[in-house]
Amino acid sequence: MYKNLNYYMILIILSQLFNIIIAYGQKFIPEPRLGVVSVLIEDRIYYIGGDDPSKTHSEANPENDIFYLDLNIKENFLTWVDLKVKFPIISGHAADVGGINQDSIFIIGGNHYDEKNTNYFYRFDTKTNELSVPVIQGKAPPTRVARNSVSYEGKMYLFGGRAYTPVGSALIYVNQLDIFDTVNLIWQVGSIVNSPGTLSGYTATLVNGIIYYIGGRSQQYAFSPMTEIYQYDIVADKWSLKKATTADTNAIPGPRAAHSAVLFDGKIYVYGGLYFNADTPYDVPAKETFVMLDTVTLVWSVPPYNSTNAPKLAYHSASLKGALLIFAFGIQTDLPQAENKNNNSTYYFYLNKPIIDWSSEPLSGTKQLSPSSTISIVTKTPDTPTETALPSSQYTMGKMVIVGTSVASVLVVLTIIVACSLIYKRIKSNQKIKRESNNPDGQGAFNGVEIPPDGNKHSYLQQYPPVYPPVYQQFAPQQLQPHSITGMPSPPIQQH
Repeated sequence: MYKNLNYYMILIILSQLFNIIIAYGQKFIPEPRLGVVSVLIEDRIYYIGGDDPSKTHSEANPENDIFYLDLNIKENFLTWVDLKVKFPIISGHAADVGGINQDSIFIIGGNHYDEKNTNYFYRFDTKTNELSVPVIQGKAPPTRVARNSVSYEGKMYLFGGRAYTPVGSALIYVNQLDIFDTVNLIWQVGSIVNSPGTLSGYTATLVNGIIYYIGGRSQQYAFSPMTEIYQYDIVADKWSLKKATTADTNAIPGPRAAHSAVLFDGKIYVYGGLYFNADTPYDVPAKETFVMLDTVTLVWSVPPYNSTNAPKLAYHSASLKGALLIFAFGIQTDLPQAENKNNNSTYYFYLNKPIIDWSSEPLSGTKQLSPSSTISIVTKTPDTPTETALPSSQYTMGKMVIVGTSVASVLVVLTIIVACSLIYKRIKSNQKIKRESNNPDGQGAFNGVEIPPDGNKHSYLQQYPPVYPPVYQQFAPQQLQPHSITGMPSPPIQQH
């Protein structure tokens, strides 16, 4: 036991000296998938649904799961946690936070591969881990795929998407703004005057009460230009079209679908996506993998980032915690068609860096070096920003992944480990001689430094806790009489 404790102490000291991220392996390792949706609630990123395109429906497990990535800032380790919640496989669905206390996740629509299951609406309670089919009021919209949602003051806003169609038949694109009141459990509709018309595969980003719709396509081969930014004012229930520009005409981002977008420091960061037309034999990565839109000037630019070996992703999930942008799952669009394109890693981008740095960690927990110095969360006060090391939740005694800054740093670390081991053995030898002289019966007390059972929580964390973790406003429900409503089953749709 003492040997393990001192080994952990050495690793913690090294993590301080050389900014090494230590990620312990765990029993649960999520499988690759695309079409997964991520929802951030407090310090957990919940992942819902998705399927493995490399497996046939007969090969795949007919049930899906809900799990989360623990970002608890009490410790400096990342952990996947399986909630063991099962429901039919779905992909292309929408999910967002809601409920009276904003602690539930509502899962809406998507592809179902179990045609006998007619439920296309679920509620997941993050406090009790209970999955249920709620009773909804109002006229439920038909089940749709490839649409994103925004949560604002207890309501989910879902625009467009595509309806179900049999494989090989024409795709049906939708022009409708559906609003779901997550507090009173009732469907509503919003204005579509001056809306984009039909649109799917886009991103929806909330900026001060206004939703920015970026990318996507209105028909099979009709992609929305990235210079056209449709905005929906939630309070005014009003649409408008804005024109975006770029300082460098060569850096205009190419059209795309299946990309991601997050808001940080007044700018929308768009990542990945793919493009195709009638002449392309297969999907191709969108031009300019990582782009940034200034929400004040509406000027596109390529953020300064370490683009070396940066992944080209699509159908992935993106979550933002402070200044840390986390990409997971999806496919790698730049791999040859003959290869398995599943993304098997989680990527961490640090938006607070002058040059945005990033690191990666495989889902399997195998060893991999990181080009970044640390994972961090930046929280802002009205005066100055503070930075806190990003943690994970458990001190698992499993295999470890030590992520360093460079090969040179690893060599230095190995040298120090050897030196520390020799010093430790010398100290133990001296202690043994001393104990034997003071305690002839050999029952001397352990004189090493104790580590609490849950690990050293303070030695390598900065002393500044987050100033404002995600706070969800509580909303009071209206007095409404519920009645049951169900979705409509239909066959799976084709990819495009």
